[in-house]
Amino acid sequence: MRKKVLCMLLAIGVSSPVLSAEKSLYEKLGGKQAIDAVVVELTNKMAKDPLLKKYCANMSKEKIEANRALVANFICKATGGPCEYNGRDMKSAHAGLGINEKEWKRFVKLTEETLKQFKVAPEVRKEFLSAVAPLKEQIVSKR
Repeated sequence: MRKKVLCMLLAIGVSSPVLSAEKSLYEKLGGKQAIDAVVVELTNKMAKDPLLKKYCANMSKEKIEANRALVANFICKATGGPCEYNGRDMKSAHAGLGINEKEWKRFVKLTEETLKQFKVAPEVRKEFLSAVAPLKEQIVSKR
């Protein structure tokens, strides 16, 4: 009898939202497959954007795919996912690109639009963009 009661309590506790831990941002975003899809769409938008396309120009298909994988793994790791990021830190990865404030704002807008396109909830979009915001200091070199 005690075992049955204990099993029932454990089952209730495990499935109870009050007792379960809050989801990581990685989980809220939908996991690795969702992050990969968003990164592909975002980089496609960047490649067509008049302000940002210069950063994608003259890149081979292989280089674009490699960059997408790095970005997706960075996001996965930074949001609490199981991925490993083996790329450079953001400051050295973006050094010499001369990214300015206007370009950063355009990137953030395209990111928000892409997350919305993928039906990411408004509060999750806000959480993600808040997590990305501190990277600005490492990425933007021209004010």
